[in-house]
Amino acid sequence: MRPLHHSLSAMLLLASALGARAAEPLHANYFTRAFSPDFVATADDSLPGEQPRPVKIFFRVTDLANLKITTGKVVVADPFVSTDQQPLALDIPTGQFPVRLAILEGSMGRGRIAFARVEISAQPVVRWEAAKPTDMQRDAENPGGTWGVAVDSGVAAFFDEAAGRATTDSVNADETFFDSWLETGQNAGFKDKGASGAFRLAADIGPGNVVAFDAGWGEGSYSVYAGFDAGGKVAALVLDFDILDWSRVAE
Repeated sequence: MRPLHHSLSAMLLLASALGARAAEPLHANYFTRAFSPDFVATADDSLPGEQPRPVKIFFRVTDLANLKITTGKVVVADPFVSTDQQPLALDIPTGQFPVRLAILEGSMGRGRIAFARVEISAQPVVRWEAAKPTDMQRDAENPGGTWGVAVDSGVAAFFDEAAGRATTDSVNADETFFDSWLETGQNAGFKDKGASGAFRLAADIGPGNVVAFDAGWGEGSYSVYAGFDAGGKVAALVLDFDILDWSRVAE
């Protein structure tokens, strides 16, 4: 008969493995597939009570800018509200990494960003996990430790922790500091004729930069995921704007 402590250990390992898998959303494959030029899928665009209304969807991919990382710590936040937010609890190599946008076409939300992705390395992602700030804690009000990027201005961004501090200092020194960012981002977004309410910004500040874009449906709370390669290193970051009911999408 197998000793009881061995059985308990096996149960704990199984529970841990199931918990890790549960952290990966069911639509995680789209975090990569949406950026593939050959991606085409069908979504049910019907309203509750209606007959199914299948429509073709695809994504237009835009290479926005390179994100400059100097401290190894990345912040994902509303750049006009939360530049002092704590960085993600991840170690990112220093360097410059492409930020790409997957913009939905062909269904509800057409012209809106579905995913914003930072390509950390060329290694394929083998698993995705929810990414959270270093100060994220479970408590009585949040026992599951859930977190999302709070967007109030309709714009989200990736930036290095040092760039966030530099932005906060600049705003404290000049209350009109954001005016030029707003003008630049709106003008660049206006040039993207296929997007809805687009905002595009890559602004150098301090030792890094802020790479910003319109946030899916606008104001809301959005999840961030880290993609890990087979060696356990971070290969990509994705900001998911929850633009579709992915349970109604099929390739």
